Amino acid sequence: MRPRFFLAEAWRSIRANAAVSVAATVTVLIAVFVLGAFIPSFLYVQSSVDEQKNKIDVAVYVADSATVKNTNAIETRIESLKREGQVRESVYVSKEDALAEMRTRVDPALLEDLTSNVFPASYNLTLANPENADQIVAQLVGLPGLATDVGDAATPGISYGSETADKLLRVARFIQWAGLALISILLVASILLIGNTIRLSIFARRREVEVMKLVGATNWFIRWPFVIEGIICGLVGAVLSVLMLWGVKVGVVDQWISDAERPLSQNAPTTISFALLALLLIASGAVVGARGSGLTLRRFLKV
Repeated sequence: MRPRFFLAEAWRSIRANAAVSVAATVTVLIAVFVLGAFIPSFLYVQSSVDEQKNKIDVAVYVADSATVKNTNAIETRIESLKREGQVRESVYVSKEDALAEMRTRVDPALLEDLTSNVFPASYNLTLANPENADQIVAQLVGLPGLATDVGDAATPGISYGSETADKLLRVARFIQWAGLALISILLVASILLIGNTIRLSIFARRREVEVMKLVGATNWFIRWPFVIEGIICGLVGAVLSVLMLWGVKVGVVDQWISDAERPLSQNAPTTISFALLALLLIASGAVVGARGSGLTLRRFLKV
């Protein structure tokens, strides 16, 4: 294999077919720019949904009439779930703490007419995997000592907003699969677009390819200059798209963040770093260019 010879042949083809090379480069630029704008947006939305998923917790309410034996049974079941890795953390909230927390959430004047503390004690469970909420609740529902006058309708004594949780989890799964599908479609479309564009260059040199094949040149000896040509077009297009995305980031996104009324919190949704995104896009441009050239050349090697 002679890299210098293949590079020279690829560069000669690019100069000889400047219009086709520019078209291929612009094709990659547009495809990679769209991909570069979509990936961080998708990851940001995914991060937002994941943040909301992590807020799905289970509240287990203890009845005022619960005996020590009932309370111990509830605690034992919760500890078992923690050992199994289904519950990450459990916090006990006494009746007094529940009342104090409610005073911070609503106007204290609304609670002045209470003659007694009507808020039950509870265990607030943080789930290791919110998607397992139904299975975890099924292992807790029906335990003696639960305050059956509170909680969800289908699970007396236990509250986790089943309808809201189910909707949120369905949205999370849809976003995940839809995002992966769209990214795959963009990559396939990019490969086909650059392949069709470079096909013009290969078609113009089809006689040369046929002659080289007939005199004994191997398929890869013929293919390498075209593959390198595709890589060059892909790299140039990807680099230009990264520069455009950087301009959008600095001129629009960063400016919007700096003009925001409040700074982003530590728990704010996150996305991919621009440096990592740039590396992925440049690598994708090279792969798309090489793959498009390779697929297109295959039919011309059948002599």
